[in-house]
Amino acid sequence: MFSIGVCDDRPLCRQLLEEFILLYEKEKGILFDIHQFGSGEELLEELHKLDMILDLLFLDNSMKKLTGLETAKLIQQSDSMSACSIVFVTADDDHDQFMQIQPLQVVGKPVTRECIDAILDKVLAEKA
Repeated sequence: MFSIGVCDDRPLCRQLLEEFILLYEKEKGILFDIHQFGSGEELLEELHKLDMILDLLFLDNSMKKLTGLETAKLIQQSDSMSACSIVFVTADDDHDQFMQIQPLQVVGKPVTRECIDAILDKVLAEKA
C-alpha cells in the first residue's frame, strides 16, 4: 500500500491536506495509508519506533523546533527513507533554500486540491 505522511504543526493544515488526499482516493478508487505528524520530532520518532517507510511526505517548513528542512535532511540520511518523495508545503517565498534536498516539489500555502491531485498523479505514475 502507498504510504503518505503529512507533517505540519497546525492541525487544520494537516486536516486539509488529508481531506484532499481522501477525495483523491475516492475519485480514483485507490487506498492510501495516511499518517499525520504534528512536528518533525514526532515524525522522526514514529518512523524510527514503528520502522515505518513513507512513499510520499508533505512537509511544512515553519515548525517550532525542527524545521521541515532540518527534518528532511535527517530523513534523507535514513537508508529506509531515502527513497521517500518530499513535498515542502510552505508560506515562505524563498523556495531556493529547499533545493539542497531535491524535493519532488515546493508548494505554497494555502494548497489547492488541484495541486495535491497533480502531485499524487505524478508520484503514482512514477511508482507504477
